[in-house]
Amino acid sequence: MALHLPKPRTTKPAQQAVGLDGLKVSVANAATSGVEKSKQVKSGGLAGLTSKVSVKQLRQELGNEGLRQAAIDAGRTPPSARTLRRWAQQGRIPHPDVLERAQRRAAIERLGGIDAVATKIGRSRSAVSRYRSGETNELRADASKKLRNVKAEDIMKRAGVLRPDGTPKKAVIRVKGGVMVRNGADEGYDYRIRTLDFANSDTPFTSDESRELAAALANDDHARVVALLERHATLDYPENKGFDTYSDQFGFHFDHIDSVHIDWI
Repeated sequence: MALHLPKPRTTKPAQQAVGLDGLKVSVANAATSGVEKSKQVKSGGLAGLTSKVSVKQLRQELGNEGLRQAAIDAGRTPPSARTLRRWAQQGRIPHPDVLERAQRRAAIERLGGIDAVATKIGRSRSAVSRYRSGETNELRADASKKLRNVKAEDIMKRAGVLRPDGTPKKAVIRVKGGVMVRNGADEGYDYRIRTLDFANSDTPFTSDESRELAAALANDDHARVVALLERHATLDYPENKGFDTYSDQFGFHFDHIDSVHIDWI
């Protein structure tokens, strides 16, 4: 009878992420892309947890004039009504610079407009206006962080992750993917495809962990999502007992992720 040994891991993680407590770790590209793809499954509990919305929704929120203004902000010719209809039908804006400005414009409108955002992040109206138009690519570090936080809070509310009083629902998670366990060596072992039911961990995700996970999803920080899942799998999942730390050299890691499903309870 043939002996099937675990396959040595041949590729190293490529993306940097900041997990809980400021811990910096590397995660695999195939894992982050799996989280991103899972957001497209409406029944997976991740729908709506994204800072990017569809072109159809952008057109509904901004109207034709708002999309035209986004094109003007990008230095392009204002699109005709026919072009706007084609964008909506195809579900894509072919110019990344126009799409980025449309997403910014729509996000600021959802937060109450320029004046409301300026108050929330402690910046002037003109600074927010310049950011919306793309004249300023990024806000100052403190304002950028505040904007990211208020955007995430709004997205989480709209997605039903937060209760009416603002407290987060708890995440009950199932992840399917290729996994490996590393124990101080540069190479780990691929344990093929496994499905992890985090509801069966000795310590389920806490409210604070659930909020951090939802915020990372809302900010499209898929690398941080993977880092949070890996940390919990390393420290609290029953089959992985024996680990007391999580880092690039120690613990449970995803080589790739096929699907993520979350129930918010």
